[in-house]
Amino acid sequence: MIKVFKTLIALTFLFSTISFISCNDNNDTNLNCEQSVCTEEFRTILILVKDQNQNAVALDSFQTINTANGEDVTVPISNSGLEMARQFGQYPLLNDSSLGANEEIEVRFKGFINNQEVINGLYKVSSDCCHINLVSGNVEFILQ
Repeated sequence: MIKVFKTLIALTFLFSTISFISCNDNNDTNLNCEQSVCTEEFRTILILVKDQNQNAVALDSFQTINTANGEDVTVPISNSGLEMARQFGQYPLLNDSSLGANEEIEVRFKGFINNQEVINGLYKVSSDCCHINLVSGNVEFILQ
């Protein structure tokens, strides 16, 4: 019984290692993504907006713009999703469906209150075969 349990643990560790190695940050566009083993999680990079007292800040609106071509790549969000974002001060920058495999883009995130821009951040985001990753940029803002 113990031998079976140890074998099961070893197989679980092996599978986890293979998944980790297969889903790396390799930007090699020749990488065959069909053979990648990816987790089923769906990743979203969030921008956190707080006030000086660490309370969530409710933005009236926000947008994400691809700096290379000016395209609006804002993550679509439902009305209930927007209310939740406002409640927690967490706004989506990009998610796994925002980029294709092995891409890297630069985007600008802007947040507005009363039609005034209160947030302006520049980000570099990449993707591998599985998920999107933040390369650079500040994801937490404290408003005065």
